[in-house]
Amino acid sequence: MANNRQKRTISFIVAIILVLSCLKKTEGLKKSDIKPIISIFLARHVKYHEFNDEISSRTLINLMKYLDPGKYYFFQGDVDIFFHNKDKIDDLVNSDQYDFIFEILKVYKKRVSEGIKRFHLLIENKYDFNKDESIIIDRDKAQYSTDEKDMQERWRKNIKLQLFNQMAIVKDIVKAKKKLKKKYRLYEKRINEIDSAKITSIFVNCFSTALDPHSNYLTREEHEDFMISTKLKLEGIGVLLRSEDGFVIVESIIPAGAAAKLSDDLKLKPNDKIVAVAEGDNGEPVDVIDMALRDVVKLIRGKKGTKVRLTILREVGETHEQLRNVIPIIREEIKLEDRAAKSQVYTTDGMKNQLRIGYIKLSSFYLDFDAIQKNDPNAKSSSKDIIIQINKLKNKGIDGIVLDLRGNPGGALTESINIAGMFIDQGPIVQILDGRDSLNVMKDNDPGVYYDGPMVVLIDRFSASASEIFAGAIKDYGRGLIIGPCSTFGKGSVQTYNVLPSRKGAMKITTALFYQPAGSSNQLNGIHPDITIPDISSIWEIGENELHNAIKWEKIKRANYVPYQNYINEKIISQLVGLSSARIKSNKKFTELINKINKFKEKLKRKEFSLKEEAGIEDQKRKDVEKKLRTNKNDMIIDLENDLFLHEAFNIAVDYIKRLN
Repeated sequence: MANNRQKRTISFIVAIILVLSCLKKTEGLKKSDIKPIISIFLARHVKYHEFNDEISSRTLINLMKYLDPGKYYFFQGDVDIFFHNKDKIDDLVNSDQYDFIFEILKVYKKRVSEGIKRFHLLIENKYDFNKDESIIIDRDKAQYSTDEKDMQERWRKNIKLQLFNQMAIVKDIVKAKKKLKKKYRLYEKRINEIDSAKITSIFVNCFSTALDPHSNYLTREEHEDFMISTKLKLEGIGVLLRSEDGFVIVESIIPAGAAAKLSDDLKLKPNDKIVAVAEGDNGEPVDVIDMALRDVVKLIRGKKGTKVRLTILREVGETHEQLRNVIPIIREEIKLEDRAAKSQVYTTDGMKNQLRIGYIKLSSFYLDFDAIQKNDPNAKSSSKDIIIQINKLKNKGIDGIVLDLRGNPGGALTESINIAGMFIDQGPIVQILDGRDSLNVMKDNDPGVYYDGPMVVLIDRFSASASEIFAGAIKDYGRGLIIGPCSTFGKGSVQTYNVLPSRKGAMKITTALFYQPAGSSNQLNGIHPDITIPDISSIWEIGENELHNAIKWEKIKRANYVPYQNYINEKIISQLVGLSSARIKSNKKFTELINKINKFKEKLKRKEFSLKEEAGIEDQKRKDVEKKLRTNKNDMIIDLENDLFLHEAFNIAVDYIKRLN
């Protein structure tokens, strides 16, 4: 709507005014802060440098999702009125006109008040948990209610779902209703406390996430929480969480953390929904459905050595029902030694022509930054530990190496480059492009390689960031074989953290993108394996491509490097794929696993939650199923009986080594 010249008036000059005009000790955002903060995002963002109609529409959509993620408050008529401004928000901000934000808040508070009255009316109903009905939990698929009758039915099912969750904890309908009433009293109080500063902060964050999912505005409280979590990032239960559709969901398990060390029948898994949190053995479970993520994290966070009990909801088995389980976890501090790279030798069967394959598990690209800053020569790092493990394996006379990056969330970029340089001679490892189109090619400058034998790299959906940079370099150079059940996570972006003056919070801005040596971006699509092996981890619908407003994939100019010619080619890959496919088709365990994967995927597509109460005898049946599924293993025991993926990966490695000899 606004012309480009008007939009470009939001510039660094305004940002400087913000810094100079906010030196007095004030807290919370004001309307006058909106435009200057937006200007900083646009000036530094890797892709978007002006507030245009597309970002306007995305911002409004984000605001609707933030205020009413479950679509239990706004009617379709409300949204239609709000969307009259969907292409005008940029113009309104440029003109310092913010009445539309407060009009939306006014309607929202009115609808919440109506919803609370609706709740108190419906909570008194009798609910039959044996009646087979379902509720859509994919809020994007749900439509806004068009009338009161539809809204009433939506609330009835929602209340039944929440009572269902409460009953799993307190086992008494009277107590369940009492706890739910208390929850909504607190919720109504929290909504009524949304003031001008709060809705302004919400709006700015809705704008930032309209640029991309990793750019955020953080309030002063959120910034303080972030700094605490950074300082204590290795203390707690070792789980990364995200908030989605009113649920706090397990994003990933930190290798060697407390959660990763639980027995198989108690392990948390990605996509587990945390519905209640309790302290110690006797603490009363606190219902956390629809609770802000930061508040849930505060409940979970605690001193090492103390216990927290998580009530989780998990989709398992072949039915539509969901497993609930209470998982006790002792909080602890993760030591770098616990995450250190480890190795083991796999020896093929048979007396003649035996092959010895070195197996290295790398849980993260770790680096002891504090020790590095102190110039400690004994500073711990993944690159040093990989050298130690390679030396051990060389001394045992190995014929090849399998490097397992499954579940590796990344870590220090320099470590990824250093480790890639152990297998690749001098040359570019990753290209980084910033918002000013300035390209930085990061290279391995050390001549020679540390290991020049056959190499296989294992990846999965949870291999991200530095793992993707490493795997991408190995693939582009043709240095080794990449094996996985699917592509990696696909996060190819870089964020910088900026603290605002006068306790006004902080900004996390996506300022650059990663590219492989051949010019392809890691963003969105991740690294694709050369050979795929079925694995249960492939069912989880996570990854950059699942996030709203993710930056698009693109390609840049190829860096100057020379790929290897003697390790990988299409003929070898084709032969290995054929041999692996034949083994998988004839393996009964793989047939059963593939059937489970297909059923899981079909169920996840429906994204419906059964409201029928589950018989107790089904719990043990589902636990038996879960024990048979491969979990995110972080130890170094090669369990070929249960880890079908690893077993077949070794088979492929054997075939590969034989073809190179």
